[in-house]
Amino acid sequence: MEIAKLVLEYVKALAWPVTVLALSFYFHSEIKKVLARLRKAVLPGGLSVDLQEEVHEVKELSEKVESAAQPEDRKRTPGIPKTEANARMIQLGLRPSPSGLDLSYYREIAERDPILALAGLRIELETWFRNVAQGSKVGTKPHDSMNSILARLRDASAVTPDQVMLARRVLSFCNQAIHGGAVSREQALDIIGAASVLAGDYLSWLSWNFDDNWKPSTS
Repeated sequence: MEIAKLVLEYVKALAWPVTVLALSFYFHSEIKKVLARLRKAVLPGGLSVDLQEEVHEVKELSEKVESAAQPEDRKRTPGIPKTEANARMIQLGLRPSPSGLDLSYYREIAERDPILALAGLRIELETWFRNVAQGSKVGTKPHDSMNSILARLRDASAVTPDQVMLARRVLSFCNQAIHGGAVSREQALDIIGAASVLAGDYLSWLSWNFDDNWKPSTS
């Protein structure tokens, strides 16, 4: 009788580990994918999350946006130099860019403080897309979320679906960093590099979307 009890207790003790092993074997591929993303960064509560895979996906999406063909119906107007970007925005009644559309400003900050650089980039992107909404006559309100503004811009064909997706992914990464994600200098620089594609598209938009015969300064 004692032997039977010992065997029963032994089986009970093994039940949980055996179940775990069986589930691990059955869901091996899914667990592997999750573990691949849970490595370095530390969020509130002690959860460890590696953002590197997300960085890789943002970079791939950036390359897709950069290689996309430009719309044929764009006006053939002179390109705006970065040095004149803020003057152009002020002339149009838009909010000037914190960096003057020169994202090397945030790269320099990232060398010292990656989180601060991404917080600045977050503000930068919000400035761009609120300006696009204003210039494209897409109605927005000050309290509207960026997701809402981006969706309206996409629905109005003011920006492409891929541009919206890239902007959302960059903003999401910035938000994670601001709210406690452990982001490396290299990751911050990669995200800033991906966002530079949107900066180029924004400069083009400033060049062709307004009928005021703008020309670059000759000085």
